[in-house]
Amino acid sequence: MRSINRVFLVCLLFVTYSKAQIMVISQNKVVFSKMNEYHELMEKHWNPIFDKLVDEGKLDEVGTLSHGWGDEWNVVGYYKAKDMASFEKAWNEGYEKFAEKTPQNVRNRITSMIMEHKDSMYQLRHSHSKK
Repeated sequence: MRSINRVFLVCLLFVTYSKAQIMVISQNKVVFSKMNEYHELMEKHWNPIFDKLVDEGKLDEVGTLSHGWGDEWNVVGYYKAKDMASFEKAWNEGYEKFAEKTPQNVRNRITSMIMEHKDSMYQLRHSHSKK
């Protein structure tokens, strides 16, 4: 009986979170003196690919946050999607295109500027905006 309850709970959580709009936050500690170069490379190689996924309706929104003062996570990317399955599909497509179109030495350069990285996925509970 206990294992049935656990299976039910896992299924309930999966259904709940897989059908809710989500936001994925990708936090990076970028070498402070390299932040401008990092943003330039991302603007040229990463952003057009993920912007196109928004234009095609595969993601709801993408963006980048940056600061020179605050905590150590100085470059934050975010991605909104209608649900987890949509995000995973778009992410895989976008990352694959990035790897195809971006020379290995550029990808290595970008990676070398990131001292630490972490991701978080959130279910959006409330959001209000005026476009």
